[in-house]
Amino acid sequence: MNARAHKAIPRRLARVREVLRSCRLCPRGCGSDRTAGVMGFCGLTDRARCYRELINPYEERELSPSHHVYFAGCNLRCEFCTVSEWNERPGAAAELDVEAMSAAVARARAAGARNLNLVGGEPAVSLAGVLDLLAAVPAATRVVWNSNMYFSPLVLEVLDGLADVVLADFKAWDTGCGKRLLGAADYAVWVRLNLRRARRLGDLIVRHLVLPGHFECCTRPILEFLARDLPGVKVSLRGDYVPPARAKRAPAGYLTKREHDRALDAARSYGLNVIE
Repeated sequence: MNARAHKAIPRRLARVREVLRSCRLCPRGCGSDRTAGVMGFCGLTDRARCYRELINPYEERELSPSHHVYFAGCNLRCEFCTVSEWNERPGAAAELDVEAMSAAVARARAAGARNLNLVGGEPAVSLAGVLDLLAAVPAATRVVWNSNMYFSPLVLEVLDGLADVVLADFKAWDTGCGKRLLGAADYAVWVRLNLRRARRLGDLIVRHLVLPGHFECCTRPILEFLARDLPGVKVSLRGDYVPPARAKRAPAGYLTKREHDRALDAARSYGLNVIE
């Protein structure tokens, strides 16, 4: 974070709380008065909830070890989500205790964590709580915004100068895949818009989880978009897809090495900056 943006957090927080009166933090624009205790599509009121914090040594190499703070609640409904229980029932998680969590951030930093990694669920739906936490930690803290990128333009405006790294998921390209797999047919439209804006914030890493059987409909067009519209951007192609136990719409099998290698070869053929 930079010091000037850190000092501006109270003003930005007031703006976010005003938006929460008729919530439009994400493209769903559900209009819930979350400040009055009404839950939005994300399953949250204006109270941020956290279900886990830990130091993760398995992020992209330039980010690890990374201190993950997990916010419950999400605006997508990915059948293959590995933390779906916290997104479907975020009320089961404890409310964010800013004092305790800021102390945990200090301990993680002393233990060697290189950054504070804000993850979910989707942290954008807990933006007020995120700002409360950032106001309580030192301005020198390096912050990673770990997001599905399905949010309104306000989110990146508020994060300007606060997020040092945007670790952006790009899950699916095809409209039908977005609808079936994520519950959001317009997902790719918003991600493309937000990635172009995020590039101006600072360091951007685009992470794509390669899905079995989705090379032509999703992986290839995502890579082509990145090469055309965001040349030089860092790209992380993850091959660790875990199929849900009872897959209905999501792929039922694991990604093969051949499929992962095909995605890597395509990315390199487009001249993309592939990182590990």
